[in-house]
Amino acid sequence: MLKIVLYILGAIGIIIIGMMAFLVMGLSSGKNLQIGTIDFSTLRDGVYHGAHKAGRWTNEVAVTVAGGRVTNVSVTKDVLVSNPDWKAQTLKSIVDEQTLQVDIISGATVTMKAYLKAVENALDQAR
Repeated sequence: MLKIVLYILGAIGIIIIGMMAFLVMGLSSGKNLQIGTIDFSTLRDGVYHGAHKAGRWTNEVAVTVAGGRVTNVSVTKDVLVSNPDWKAQTLKSIVDEQTLQVDIISGATVTMKAYLKAVENALDQAR
């Protein structure tokens, strides 16, 4: 009986370590992710899809451009863990300020940069 309990505890320990490794994998590179500058006024009209693939920060977006302005950004595939309010604030800032150089919410740097990179990848198609 003691062996069974030890095996179960060992398995639980391995699962916890694996989950912790998954949660921090890519954290350093995500913090250092560079977001390019794009002149929104030169963009062609249309709906463009972009993605950023980085473990649990993988996401996909659809960006609408009309009249040389980004008019909408929506997430079509979200990151694994997300705060809806922070996401909405960041996407609204992109539309309101017409730039990818928006303030990033402290404590959610990697997640917000992942969204920004997906938007950048979408807008690269609109140039």
